[in-house]
Amino acid sequence: MSIANSKPVVPLGEGALSEKGEPLLAEMDHPPSLDQPTAKVHLDVQAGRRGQVDLETDWETLARYLRGHGQWIQRCFRPLQVEPLSADTYKLQFFRMGGLGFELEPCFGVKIWPEEDYLFRLTSTELPGEAALPYRVDCQASFRLEELPGSPATTRVHWDLHLDIRLHLPKFLQVLPRKLVQRVGSQVVQQVTRGLSDRFTHNVCSDFYGSIGRPHHSYRLVAVEDGA
Repeated sequence: MSIANSKPVVPLGEGALSEKGEPLLAEMDHPPSLDQPTAKVHLDVQAGRRGQVDLETDWETLARYLRGHGQWIQRCFRPLQVEPLSADTYKLQFFRMGGLGFELEPCFGVKIWPEEDYLFRLTSTELPGEAALPYRVDCQASFRLEELPGSPATTRVHWDLHLDIRLHLPKFLQVLPRKLVQRVGSQVVQQVTRGLSDRFTHNVCSDFYGSIGRPHHSYRLVAVEDGA
């Protein structure tokens, strides 16, 4: 997901990106002192979450529900605010997040692709003005439906979410030990990813059952795990 807007609580440092995709922070053997010019650095963080959930329905009924994302996406992404941009793209407003005294309230764009043989994909999409921002988040998510044998009809949803985040660090973070900044950044991103993906899974399952007249019907979480 490419973040398209934010409200930084503290000034962001000007920085350049490493061509190799490696955090320039890691190239600093010693953090600079406050009275010396700071290096132009950025931080790369990855986070992921994947799992499987079973719903008591045939896969065509569930697929039909998922195809109509315009009907459920605003409810299921709560507590994020969702603004439709077109028939298949949306802008999502995040809540405030951060660590070590640095916080952001980002928003980002997502695109939901047409279904391909019961596979649904969601990816980041570029929004106007985001190229000038000092950070980017790339998202790749998928939902694959598998109809299980037996009665009653049961569909297993295999879902996977992966985030790649690049953030230009403000100067006051550049003076901190690089391992500390990397660790805190990774923890914050993974915690947010875990909370949002688990809430989204619950919301989609509950909303789906409500859409077919079976509110409060239970679903079964088969497996879930972090995976950067």
